[in-house]
Amino acid sequence: MMPKQNRVLLKLVALKRQKAEQDLAIAQARLRTLQVGLANLQAQLEAADGSGRDFQSLSLSSRNGHVQRLLANAAEQCDLIEQAQVCVADAKENLKRILNSQDQLTAMGSALRR
Repeated sequence: MMPKQNRVLLKLVALKRQKAEQDLAIAQARLRTLQVGLANLQAQLEAADGSGRDFQSLSLSSRNGHVQRLLANAAEQCDLIEQAQVCVADAKENLKRILNSQDQLTAMGSALRR
């Protein structure tokens, strides 16, 4: 491979690496946001467990399905977290492949200069 082609490929791979790093950061931020949301739902569930509440407020909460709605939201949030974890793993794998390509191109460039 010609040295000029190698430099061009290195620039392209560097751009791909930058994009992959950004994608990974975005996926990790989304995962953290979802985990915070789940923690908030769990805190709401703990607050709604009935301790310190009178019968009337518990009855009203039960009739309106507040706890069931919180449980459904928490289950949905767990599903979203699982999906986000898959996205983070995919982004890490993509970045790993790109870094490997960059290492191979660097090694090829070093071999050409010898």
